Amino acid sequence: MKKVLLFLSFLFIVFSSCSTPSYIFETGQRTGVDFTSGKWLLNELDCPKNSKDKLTEETLNFFKKNVGERISYIHDVNGLLITRKINLNPNRAKMKELKDGTGFDFFINISTKKSKSDLYSIELYQDDYSSGKNQASVTLEIYDLNLHQIIYSQTVTGVTHKDNSKSMWETEKSSKLADNIQFYKNSNSLMNGALKRIFKDLTKRSVK
Repeated sequence: MKKVLLFLSFLFIVFSSCSTPSYIFETGQRTGVDFTSGKWLLNELDCPKNSKDKLTEETLNFFKKNVGERISYIHDVNGLLITRKINLNPNRAKMKELKDGTGFDFFINISTKKSKSDLYSIELYQDDYSSGKNQASVTLEIYDLNLHQIIYSQTVTGVTHKDNSKSMWETEKSSKLADNIQFYKNSNSLMNGALKRIFKDLTKRSVK
């Protein structure tokens, strides 16, 4: 019983001390896609090594749920004749190269970016005069290689921040550890959250 109470107390501290991140959608090509046909190829994600495996797994799971065995990962397919890195927003000539070099119908390209990483995941006894934020974005594009055009593009940016919270009217702060602990989403967690929101948007706008 004591262990249960300690665990519940820990959960209360975590959730009451966690800074809620915000996620911002940028305007993109958001008409959605048709999941019911074609062969799909996922490119290697352009992201930090320490988050690549997690985001790749999340992406493959999402597309397997929607297109089944018609999704392949680029490193699992032999004989592809394309460059290793495919930049976002390719022109029609590049998409024709992708079609000729892969034979697939749809190509999924994902890129991430860490803009800010000022805050630790856990901070104790913070300086009230300081401020900072963690910020990371994810862009997902889907290309119709038969039509040589982008059919879905979306960027989501995740942000968690700490503002200067010192006030002249503030009462004396508690010295208890539980009152002086703050949790923040790190950049990798923000990327994962941003990717999941893109998947939710894509699902809402697509045909299955």
